[in-house]
Amino acid sequence: MKRYAVIGASSGTGREIVATLAARNDAVRAISRHPLPGSATVEPYAADVRDGAAMKEALAGGFDCVFYTVDIHGKKLTRAQIRAVMYEGCVNAMMAAAAGGAKRFVLLSVMGPQRSSWVWWLLNAMKPGMRDNIIAREQALIGSGLSYVICRAPRLQDGVDTVATAAVLAGQESGLRLDMKRSIKRGRLARALIDAADHAPSDSIWDVFADKAGPVAAWLGG
Repeated sequence: MKRYAVIGASSGTGREIVATLAARNDAVRAISRHPLPGSATVEPYAADVRDGAAMKEALAGGFDCVFYTVDIHGKKLTRAQIRAVMYEGCVNAMMAAAAGGAKRFVLLSVMGPQRSSWVWWLLNAMKPGMRDNIIAREQALIGSGLSYVICRAPRLQDGVDTVATAAVLAGQESGLRLDMKRSIKRGRLARALIDAADHAPSDSIWDVFADKAGPVAAWLGG
């Protein structure tokens, strides 16, 4: 049985990942500040990504894969508050995963961080420094020495898509532009992230979105 750790497990895409892994009876450590109830295969674990020591304890034990799906929400967040979670917290998780012997690190990122768009302008207005943090943590993961897969998502919606999931290989300085046309449901994205953990080429970056016309990467399930 594989062992997975999901950071950001109590809401959004992280919660969907936990549910999907639990449904196939994989062992999951579900990490969040306020963990949800567990089950026979899901271990709730309370830890804050801003606490490096807590992350090191949470990720001890050689997980097959660590997922980082954390986001930050709230009104009038400062640039420092956002950076503490979106960048520094992610780096804490990377360092802890490496120290704990994790075999792979899957980062949920955002589409088109190197390409300007009005959607990115809006995100930065709502969450100051967001784009810089997204770029910086991708670069930190690339240089971490961990086996990694970065999946960049577009606009997220709740639920499960009936539309197929497409994945396009994206370079560090390229990829698709973030706009309001592309989207993906969280349930479908969760399955794509798990496929990335299990089957995607190591040290690769992908744009992942719903598109009935494809393209579908070889590692991506139905």
